[in-house]
Amino acid sequence: MLVNNRWVRASGTLQEKPISIQYREDWTLARDSGKYPLCVQIAWHAQSLDDSTGFPAVAEQARIVAFTEHLQTRLEPDETSVVAMMITHDGINQWIIYTSDLEKLKTGLDSVPTDEGLYPIEVVADPDEEWQTFIQVHERIDTTEA
Repeated sequence: MLVNNRWVRASGTLQEKPISIQYREDWTLARDSGKYPLCVQIAWHAQSLDDSTGFPAVAEQARIVAFTEHLQTRLEPDETSVVAMMITHDGINQWIIYTSDLEKLKTGLDSVPTDEGLYPIEVVADPDEEWQTFIQVHERIDTTEA
């Protein structure tokens, strides 16, 4: 596998609401390989929020975690795609995925089990050879210690 499955987590606030960003520890290996010129963003608009955290309610979080695991197991084995980042903020969970093959990615998404119903997601894809979508978020993470 081109990238390992170790994730870095950053959390804080954005516009006075909590935000959580997780990204692959060795994401630069995938970017520098030049194998992933297309950026696919998947947005999940939460149906229920925990008022104390601003994040999806516990039951919905469980579905989001399961969906994330499905994304990795369905999209990454042949190394045509890599789930690079996940962002949770203001009721939206977003995945930033880089791919070399939109058709294989679509096939992988279509194979995600829907036994608990369809997922409330929107999917967009754009060329992004330099990984600017990822980098714009990554550069805003304050890694200084308080």
